Amino acid sequence: MKSLKDYNIVLINIDGFRKDKIDLCPSFKTLKDNSIYFSNMYTAAPYTFAALHAIFSGMYPSRNGVNAYYNIFKFKKDIITTLPQLLQKSGYYTCCDIISESVMPRQGIDEWNLFDEATVDFKQRHKKLLEKLSKEKKFFVFLHYTETHKHLVREIVSKYKQEDNDDEFFQSQNENNQRFNSYLPSCDEYVSTILDTLKESGIYDNTIVIFFTDHGTSIGEKKGEKFYGVYTYDYTIGVFSILHIPGIEAKTVNEQCRTLDLFPTIAELAGIPLGKDFDELQGKSLLELIENPSNEEREVFVETGGLYGPWPSARKHNVFCIRSNQKKLIYNDTPKTWELYDLEKDPMEINNIYEENLLIVQDLKKRLIWNLNDNNIVTKIS
Repeated sequence: MKSLKDYNIVLINIDGFRKDKIDLCPSFKTLKDNSIYFSNMYTAAPYTFAALHAIFSGMYPSRNGVNAYYNIFKFKKDIITTLPQLLQKSGYYTCCDIISESVMPRQGIDEWNLFDEATVDFKQRHKKLLEKLSKEKKFFVFLHYTETHKHLVREIVSKYKQEDNDDEFFQSQNENNQRFNSYLPSCDEYVSTILDTLKESGIYDNTIVIFFTDHGTSIGEKKGEKFYGVYTYDYTIGVFSILHIPGIEAKTVNEQCRTLDLFPTIAELAGIPLGKDFDELQGKSLLELIENPSNEEREVFVETGGLYGPWPSARKHNVFCIRSNQKKLIYNDTPKTWELYDLEKDPMEINNIYEENLLIVQDLKKRLIWNLNDNNIVTKIS
């Protein structure tokens, strides 16, 4: 793929969006069908702080320092070059609009904007920001859309006690699903507004647009997790990315990949070589999956530790998984328990088949322990 070094880059996080809802949003579905859609992508951690720091560093949370809810200010800023820093050094004007200064690294941002989630009108705010940025020679902007996430969390918190793991919420999946669906129209209007603004500003044809979600959200699939961040099941770690590049043919990429891969992908699109200074980068460009799809599987490792749930661990991640296209091994360090799921036969991860598949477990466990060690994670098994 040719270098697009003079193109603008718009990166948008639809916070907490479930990828199984895209086709219920007409504008989102149209964009997906006319872009490069990564259908089999997974986050490095299923909550915003760790997920976004992983994207902007290209490193797993325990490698970059943001490896728990209470470690959000422990990012290794003195030794890690962020994606915005890289783009800034290459002549991009860099900008963000985010909910809190803690959700992403500050390094490399020329224009740092914070919004008040209680009062923000995302459509108008981001429309005005893009119109202003369109006058720059070339720019990178990260936009944080939290409307769906905001209403969902507020409604659930108002109805259920956060620490309460009684059965009511987890027996109400239809209601929970309908609640989530009720927020989709406003999200779809937002997507449409962003695309229309780029076109009306005359920059659509020289702008790379990337929509993604940092993590999914529970609708009650597993008792103990009302939102996200507690476990590593696919409904929260399974995410998506829609990459729209003017002039590039639409395509669905079904190969397994990671949000970690966005950093080197954006660098390659911008024509920025990643030399030996980026040897610690753990992501791998997605462009080769677009141009030369193969059966090569990118290993997915995920780590988390919830604020709430049955074994909260807000100071150190304590739940980990290794995922292939066929199998997933989950290790919980607090009660020291194991789970194995056959993802082809059991995509909802209901039947734990760990005990009867010890040969399969042996190989996956080696891979999990390697990832734990590679990311300097100390557990009861590593």
